[in-house]
Amino acid sequence: MALEEIQGLTMRYDFSHTLKNKNELFIEFIETHTSCVELNGNSNGSRVVKLYSKIFDKLMGEFASSELVEIFEELSSHRVSSERPYLIVSNEIYGLKNIIISNLRCDNMNEVLLSVLTLFKEINNKVAHVYLLNYVDKLISMNNVRRGSLADLLEKNLIKHYESHLIWLTDLAQHIKNQDKSLFPEMNDTMCDFGKWIHGDAKLSIQNNSKYKTIQSVHKNLHLFSKKIFNVLGKDEFHILITYLEKCEMISLGIGTELALLDQITMNQKVTKDALTGALNRNGFKDIFVNQYELSLATSNPFVLAMCDLDFFKQINDTHGHVGGDEMLKLFVDTVKKNIRNSDVIIRYGGEEFVIVLPSIDKVKGLEVLEKVRSSFKEARLDFDGGTISATVSIGMIEIRPELAFKKAFLDEYVMIADKRLYMAKESGRDRVEYA
Repeated sequence: MALEEIQGLTMRYDFSHTLKNKNELFIEFIETHTSCVELNGNSNGSRVVKLYSKIFDKLMGEFASSELVEIFEELSSHRVSSERPYLIVSNEIYGLKNIIISNLRCDNMNEVLLSVLTLFKEINNKVAHVYLLNYVDKLISMNNVRRGSLADLLEKNLIKHYESHLIWLTDLAQHIKNQDKSLFPEMNDTMCDFGKWIHGDAKLSIQNNSKYKTIQSVHKNLHLFSKKIFNVLGKDEFHILITYLEKCEMISLGIGTELALLDQITMNQKVTKDALTGALNRNGFKDIFVNQYELSLATSNPFVLAMCDLDFFKQINDTHGHVGGDEMLKLFVDTVKKNIRNSDVIIRYGGEEFVIVLPSIDKVKGLEVLEKVRSSFKEARLDFDGGTISATVSIGMIEIRPELAFKKAFLDEYVMIADKRLYMAKESGRDRVEYA
């Protein structure tokens, strides 16, 4: 018999007459619906298996819903501590529910099925609540780090307006944690501090009309999600709140990324140029890197640093003279500029060595860009002294994901890593991009 009685707000269940073969069901669940990694004897996996074993023991007898929910709360807290995503745990619970439903054997099937759905709705809600509270705390903490990075920027232009939305997002997260609708963060996208700017002076500052409209549009969507959050608060729909808050954070970071890229273009224009090639001068490299590191930390975006060296450049100088060599250096810079964004940076590091910085990009996309640079330069031809000259380039790439406040040693450390990969590219035959 299922759904025997209600004691206060706690329902009692008994599936003992409908579920059989506990061990078989348990093994089926573990093998089908939990991660294979957790079956390899590590401590985290053992803990998960033990907790699910306790859950199956409860399911095979009479129990109060609060007893089962308590075990799931312990399970979800453990999964949070081991950084298992909510989606994985949610899918496990969904799988467990389906196994129970598919193995029910009883006369009053509709009544029992309803009781199973009621029970698992309560379980899902508790697990979602544990994950939501953890997510909110992490978001608030991370936003404090992001604001600190903005404060440490050497130069702030458009990105300074991003801070107001970090404050707004933190306030929103705090209201979700407290399930509080009073003094709720501004839901009108034209009335928050950022909204007043984007609908006011921003158009004069953001000269790219397409970018301006994009930022205005995504900002409006951000506030639409805040309205959805307001409507859900107090209804114990914690899984929905997780989804909506994730959307708000993602959109907010997207706004920050767009502003950071626009600021990078402005900063690049201010750095002095190498007189020969038109690449940025090495003297501005440190400031560019520090600024990029802080922007990446503030927007939770990785960026790519690459060291480039033209292959057999001495032979070009020996064969065609320094004039021919100089023209080849200019050809390389021109080729790079054709294959990168306006916000990306190429710096002449010294001689035939160059540094490329690709903001707001991961190693997969960064590799695509650098491979395009490499292949385009290989195909390029320099008309010189009645003939043509060609060359290749070797590149060492590193993806940087800032997790700490910038330190003076970081630049040298990352350059050293990229330089080692450049050396590996040379040792592996040249004309290639080497990466981790």
